[in-house]
Amino acid sequence: MKKLPLIAVVLSLPIIFLAWRYIKSEPKTAVVEVKEVKKFVYASGYVEPENFVLLKAEASGVLEKIFVKEGQKVKKGQVLAVLRSDELDASLRELEARLRLTEERLNENSPYLKALKERVEIAYTQMNQAGIEYERRKDLGERGLIPKEQLERYKNNYEIYKKEYEASLNQYKDAVSSLQTERKSILAKIESLKAQKDRYVVKSPVDGVVLSKYVKEGNYINHLSQENALFGIGNPERLDIILEVDEEYAGLVREGQKVFLTLDAFPGTTFEGEVYLKEGQLDRTKKTAKVKVKASLPENTPTYSTVEGKILIEKKQAMLIPKEAVKDGKVLKYERVRTVEVPIKLGQEYEGYVEVLEGLKVGDKVILR
Repeated sequence: MKKLPLIAVVLSLPIIFLAWRYIKSEPKTAVVEVKEVKKFVYASGYVEPENFVLLKAEASGVLEKIFVKEGQKVKKGQVLAVLRSDELDASLRELEARLRLTEERLNENSPYLKALKERVEIAYTQMNQAGIEYERRKDLGERGLIPKEQLERYKNNYEIYKKEYEASLNQYKDAVSSLQTERKSILAKIESLKAQKDRYVVKSPVDGVVLSKYVKEGNYINHLSQENALFGIGNPERLDIILEVDEEYAGLVREGQKVFLTLDAFPGTTFEGEVYLKEGQLDRTKKTAKVKVKASLPENTPTYSTVEGKILIEKKQAMLIPKEAVKDGKVLKYERVRTVEVPIKLGQEYEGYVEVLEGLKVGDKVILR
């Protein structure tokens, strides 16, 4: 009887040892769960005044006069600066002088047309007189009172004066027509030069504020240069956020999607906005597409602040497991008393997790490898 406690202790040792081995060999597992997942497209950009326009020159030349300064409000169509256009001005003066001369000659009382008219009138008088004499001789000839040779001479004389009259009349008409054609041609050239000259006048295309002035009077402007920039104009009271999305993700972005923004000017703060415009043309140099975002930013937001954006392109409920549980499209499903290798169909990845489409159900346990 005294040896029984010792036996009991000895018999219990294998049970304790087996329990310790069981606990120690318990694998590390994860439970299959349904969670809300979000997918984002990341983009960077900047803050820009609404309706911002980078105004460029349309012609090359020396900047003769600037009429505005930075911070000044301007109206659409307001003249901001003028480039010198000496050659155009000289051509216009020459054409206008030719136009004045042409219009003077077109005046009915001009010496040029009066001289042509006098020739017509003289020729008409001579023709008329010759016609009267011919008609008289014609009557006498029909009665046989004069020889036919004499009648023929008067007829020929009349025909000569008639041709001279017609020639002088046509000369007058041709002169008037030529002057009218020349006037029309000169006016067309003047209009063309004025249209070209208008390109030397820099006007604001929008209402706004002159935010930047990149030039000064006396600068030579080459309108073909990539550095051709005169003024930056926009509305600083209303800001747009411009994000540049990589070409490969541009097709995923749509108007109306939420955007989460961070600005270097306000570290630690996240702002929420919405895509309201997606430009249809890619920047072939950067291989990006521009996206415009509306968001409520602080009034003191500096223009052209750097912005980082996360565009929410998808939000849904998904059945997830840790990515480390999957190997070659299979998982080890843990059923306590046994482990079963199960093939599964996977969906998308979400920050260390993968979506399970088929092969598991909510609550299943999988071994982490």
